Amino acid sequence: MVNGDARLSIDLSSSAIAATVSRQGTRVPILIDGRLVMPPGVAIAPAGDLYVGVDAAAARSLPADHRFVNHPADHLASPAQAPDPAQPNPVDVLAAVLRHVSNHATHQVGQPITDLTVTIPPAWGPRRRTHLSKAAARAGLPPPALVTAPAALATYTTTLGLTTPENSCLLVCQADHHPPTLTVLQTVSDGYRELATQQLHGPHDLDDLIARHVVATATTGHDPLRSVVDHTDTITAQEHGALRESIRTARHQLVQQERAPVMLPTPHHPVVITRDDITTAAQPLLDQVPDAVAHLLDAADVDIEHLTAVIVRSAPGVPALTDRLAAAARGTPTVVDHSHALADGALNLTTTHQPGPRAAAAQLPRVRLRISDLTGALLIGACSLALLLQAVLTADITTLFTRVVEARISLPQLGTAGALAILTALAVAHLAPTTWLAGTPTTPTPEPTTGSLIRRGYLIAAVGGTITAALYGLATGTAVGLDYTPYLKWTLGTALPLALCATLVAATAPRIPADALPTWLAMTRPAITHAVTATAGIFLMRAALTITTPVDLTGMPGLVGSLGAALLGTATALTATRTRLARTITAPGLAIGYALVFTYNTNSALIAGYLIALTWWGIRLTTNTLQLAFPNVRSALHRLTDRPAG
Repeated sequence: MVNGDARLSIDLSSSAIAATVSRQGTRVPILIDGRLVMPPGVAIAPAGDLYVGVDAAAARSLPADHRFVNHPADHLASPAQAPDPAQPNPVDVLAAVLRHVSNHATHQVGQPITDLTVTIPPAWGPRRRTHLSKAAARAGLPPPALVTAPAALATYTTTLGLTTPENSCLLVCQADHHPPTLTVLQTVSDGYRELATQQLHGPHDLDDLIARHVVATATTGHDPLRSVVDHTDTITAQEHGALRESIRTARHQLVQQERAPVMLPTPHHPVVITRDDITTAAQPLLDQVPDAVAHLLDAADVDIEHLTAVIVRSAPGVPALTDRLAAAARGTPTVVDHSHALADGALNLTTTHQPGPRAAAAQLPRVRLRISDLTGALLIGACSLALLLQAVLTADITTLFTRVVEARISLPQLGTAGALAILTALAVAHLAPTTWLAGTPTTPTPEPTTGSLIRRGYLIAAVGGTITAALYGLATGTAVGLDYTPYLKWTLGTALPLALCATLVAATAPRIPADALPTWLAMTRPAITHAVTATAGIFLMRAALTITTPVDLTGMPGLVGSLGAALLGTATALTATRTRLARTITAPGLAIGYALVFTYNTNSALIAGYLIALTWWGIRLTTNTLQLAFPNVRSALHRLTDRPAG
């Protein structure tokens, strides 16, 4: 069953379209046509059919009667109803792009999109914003929350550890889409306020500048290509597009390597360029940076000393732009190059300032507690007591003149009894958010929230389970007439990790978004079958070693012991794994392996393996709870660990 809303974020301000879905606190980057980012181009057939996700290279092979729109969002400045019926309606074209992306998102997450966030350039005003809202409506999407690209970038950097106090100012540069844009933001309580923005204009974009430099370097003064590249109307569209695409590819290659090839139009040979060539070609753009920063700060009424951070989404292969910004702003820029940075940042911004209810304030429907609801907890509790009693009753006690001097008892089995005592308490705590101890109360006392019930239930489970495990150790020492310390170490040693996990769950679960609570409750339900299977296996193994019930009645201790070991191996595999494939592979393997190696000497090791698996289950439960409660921390850790070295 699908639970929780699906919030889609689409970045329309970059050179390629990226999309992210937030569902139940987890961020999912959307693959569009098998690609992590989608080219923004749209091909339009004569009959009006739209083909989305076409890049410039593919557009060169389109039939002559097809039109190509490189970036539909850039055309929203034109009227919504084009005067020429032959011209495509930019709103319809953008609607096709949004529909295509949302269809892939819906298919990938398995549920409809309930909220939409779109990242837009900072220069967009009411007209283009209105056109975008109309495009979203025509695509069958909810009304979009619009976030400007600088605000999205600034928000994304907070997941990288950048802190910006309220009322501080930021300089944000987005250079991956022509023309490069500089913006000054001020941090406010509900996000960011745009103080000023300015574009770095020039007669040519970066790829054209590089093309001119490459041709000038690779040809002589009388080569026709020199005059042709200066007048793109005299060069064929196919040749010009191929040259620009080759330069764009080379720029991306220079991010990771020192040299890259560029293909020139026939009959010229390919040339090799370096980062220095890119810097030289981009000099007209780079020379604008100091004055542009100064004018921008004046327009924003901000001094350089007021800037607390400089954030750059740089153009691939142009590191000199970052250096110029660092010199102009007198600070070390934070460079953002993640493909989904703007989509994730916009989603973080809208989620942070439009938060949904959390478990601490939510109230799930509750029903009266029935005896049948306690069946699982009672079964696990019975398993715990059964293992404790068998361990004590089958202990090999040595006496000297009526004085007990030694007791050989299965300490790992005692530890399992203590761990199952905690598991019993967790099974009871799991019922707290959704059940009443009695009928619906008639008093006007306010009903406690789900978060409060989770906190109380799991704290009581941690304390009560630990006390029960301690009593197990004390009772064992009393029963055999020896010091209880070694028994207490085992019962508490196996119970305390699970108790610590329960305490962490109690502290963090109230922060889980309310729409993710049903999934969390399903995920935290103790696996009763696994615990019962493990108990049966341990019980049979001990019976085979001590020739007690049921082996004293059936005989065949070897067969019974191997059967018990196989059950324990199966339970260990089921407890340690989650996916069906992993369980299908590991369960038979561990069952057969445990059965083959079972002896008196390996008995304790096999039980210890199950205890490790049970502890891993508790750690996994805690980790999943933390991920739901603090999704931004998880994203930050992923970003830090995934960043390339150097």
